[in-house]
Amino acid sequence: MNKLFYPRPLQPGDTVALAAPSSPVPAANLEAAVKSVKLLGLDPVVMPSCREHHGYMAGTDAQRAADLNEAFSRKDIAGIFCLRGGFGAMRLLPLLNFNMIRQNPKPLIGYSDITALHTSINKLCGFVTFHGPMPNTDYSRLDDFTLESLKSQLFHPQDVHELQNPQGQELQVLYPVSTNTDSPDAPGISGAPHAPEGNPIITGRLTGGNLSLIAGTLGSPWEIDTKNAILFLEDVGERPYRLDRNFTALALAGKFRDCAGILLGTFTDCEEPPHDDPADSGVIADRTLTLQQIIEEVVLPYKKPTLLNYRAGHMYPQSTLPMGAQISIDPVQKRILLP
Repeated sequence: MNKLFYPRPLQPGDTVALAAPSSPVPAANLEAAVKSVKLLGLDPVVMPSCREHHGYMAGTDAQRAADLNEAFSRKDIAGIFCLRGGFGAMRLLPLLNFNMIRQNPKPLIGYSDITALHTSINKLCGFVTFHGPMPNTDYSRLDDFTLESLKSQLFHPQDVHELQNPQGQELQVLYPVSTNTDSPDAPGISGAPHAPEGNPIITGRLTGGNLSLIAGTLGSPWEIDTKNAILFLEDVGERPYRLDRNFTALALAGKFRDCAGILLGTFTDCEEPPHDDPADSGVIADRTLTLQQIIEEVVLPYKKPTLLNYRAGHMYPQSTLPMGAQISIDPVQKRILLP
């Protein structure tokens, strides 16, 4: 894949769209989203699906896709803020006009279910999108780190030279670069590469997002491309065996084999519940694996430089990520750099 480019940065006074590719929100949250966009000095246009409900989605697939297509095609709209995540963005992929979107690059902001849009637009349209907080959470309530990270990426991306964690949250090195090439391939999975030699800094295109969404598109025309990329993964509310299933699906599809490095976010509320919880009916065994064990058994055998605890996604404070941008991870200094 060729190097992706940044769309034109937003400027104060720009008109931007509020779109709902996934789940709906109550009227109060929509009002908060409008205020959030105005807080950034932008003029919001509320697309019709933001006020629609179709089960657990904000309008029908046709309605939500039409809003996204219109938002990208309109010359008066400079960017698109996704109202929230939830469910439904993946259903829009066959309905989106990617040829038109490619010709009208604009900042797209969102995370979680919006991962489906990030990976497909990056892959098919060639420009950077932004994995960051969505306005229904009310930007006026964001902590300073989260708000400044969002504003920097949207308004001044050329000035961002490092993707930082909030103060007190250190990146953890799970697999540092090594010059040892005598280790065997990943057990049970052929073709796992050896650790790279030389410069410990690994550079690649940033791709990824929500683990469950990425696993859900495998085998489709919109599946993630990890070739020579830095693969970012995070999730929320998934039991360990579900995380194991999705990590394993990516392994079987060659996504860890193909990538240059791995950046793991936080996996919020992904612990096994107490087995004596009377409300729990989903226990499949008396024991569980921890997230650390799953990563060690499924991901680390590929011997790719791997960092953990990057604060982006389902927690606050969180960093806004430029999906598709060239980044470098330094497992020695525990830093994530942009050229």
